[in-house]
Amino acid sequence: MRYLLLILASYTCSYWLVGLLIRGQLADIAQGLRHRPDAPTPGQYLREVEQHARRAHRQYSLMAGSALALVICLLAYWLS
Repeated sequence: MRYLLLILASYTCSYWLVGLLIRGQLADIAQGLRHRPDAPTPGQYLREVEQHARRAHRQYSLMAGSALALVICLLAYWLS
């Protein structure tokens, strides 16, 4: 039961952190588009990349969560 909770916590933390990073990057890019006359509007850009951002969010969260879960479970096993 302890390992299950550690795994769930690691996936939750990685999902939250990756989401913050991706949303922050998208906001920075959208802000930078305002200063370029030939670029699409920030809203149009965000609508176009929304599906790609969701897929990247899932993929990176799974990769980071798996690595974090492995490290945390090995550390818990070693400490017990």
